[in-house]
Amino acid sequence: MAIPRFRPSLSLSEAAGFIRSRVPLLAPPPGEFERRFGQRLLQGQQVSLAPSGRVALYWLLRALKLRRGDEVVTQAFNFPAVPAAVVAAGAVPRFLDLAPDTFEPDPGHLEELISPRTRAVIITHLFGNPAEMDTLREICQRREVTLIEDCAQAIGATYKGRPVGTFGRGALFTFGVTKNFTLMAGGAAASADADIAARVADLASQHPRVGAAQTLYLAAHSTGLTMVTRPLAFTLGLFPALRFAERVGLDPVHKIMGEPVMPLTDIEDAPCPSDGMVAVGMVQLERFEANNRGRTRNGWYLRRLLRGAGGFTLCPMREGSVFVSFPIYHHRREDLAHELQQRGVDVDLGFMRDCSALEMFTGPDSSPCPHTQRAAEQILHLPIYPQLNKADLDRVAEALKDAVRAVGE
Repeated sequence: MAIPRFRPSLSLSEAAGFIRSRVPLLAPPPGEFERRFGQRLLQGQQVSLAPSGRVALYWLLRALKLRRGDEVVTQAFNFPAVPAAVVAAGAVPRFLDLAPDTFEPDPGHLEELISPRTRAVIITHLFGNPAEMDTLREICQRREVTLIEDCAQAIGATYKGRPVGTFGRGALFTFGVTKNFTLMAGGAAASADADIAARVADLASQHPRVGAAQTLYLAAHSTGLTMVTRPLAFTLGLFPALRFAERVGLDPVHKIMGEPVMPLTDIEDAPCPSDGMVAVGMVQLERFEANNRGRTRNGWYLRRLLRGAGGFTLCPMREGSVFVSFPIYHHRREDLAHELQQRGVDVDLGFMRDCSALEMFTGPDSSPCPHTQRAAEQILHLPIYPQLNKADLDRVAEALKDAVRAVGE
């Protein structure tokens, strides 16, 4: 059997919750999901559901009452939607490089970037791994700038036992179907600051909800992804198609799920999650800790299998990571991905870009981010979702070692 690059964390329990929500008296009470999410994951912070993570970030930046010319520091290795949200909020993005051989922000570069015009710093916890928050938070406090946490890929992760999303004045989350916690789509903004939380809640109240037809489409789409990534269906159907596409130079997964580089234009009237989507989230609240334990178990097991193997860089992961992804660096990653597919292991090049090099964000104060450039060119993601067992992970490890030898220097 081939091993898919990802599998949604959905089950029959979410399906049952979704069906119950179609009965008005059985739908989740208004605000109940937000309250529970804040209590379970954010030490009681106030949470507002949002159309997406980018809109949640836009709301948080709007709540800071930014002025024209204010600067916001954000990691260069990121989704383009993050700096695009900064621009949409009227600020200027400044790009933070990665520390060498990692995908974590470089504290030394952050010190250099903060200027009298800096109003906020956005720290992204990439791939389920918490950033080094002691140093980063101390820098922001000492330089008197607002810290915002991007937890889109790290729901449930902790830093020294404390949940990510509770270190700054605000945090954002996304709930796409491939995340470790899903509402099938949508996002959320959270804050323990009463003023920021109230401003965000006011902005959220001005948005419509996802309609019935779109909710059913999301349910069908999520169900379809769940079915086609089951081992037999994937091996006989989707995987051969992906291999054929790879041979002719196409990447349909990135074409379908990737994000175009463009200004954000869907902010003001984008819809927030519907009752059906919230019902899925209510079930996920009861299951995500078990899912995260599975990811964590698999992640540390695969790291043990690969420790000491040569030919690639094993990126550091911190205690408290929930392993939404398992990234490595390789200088010929496309060739390595091809060899892994030949061995029945589907892998992903990732969706992150070097935003500091995108024409949309370059300006007179732009400067290159060399470690980010390397990440954008060399990062490769191995399968690590909780449905994998030890035998699957043994296969992944052996396939990687064989593929590295086949690619050579």
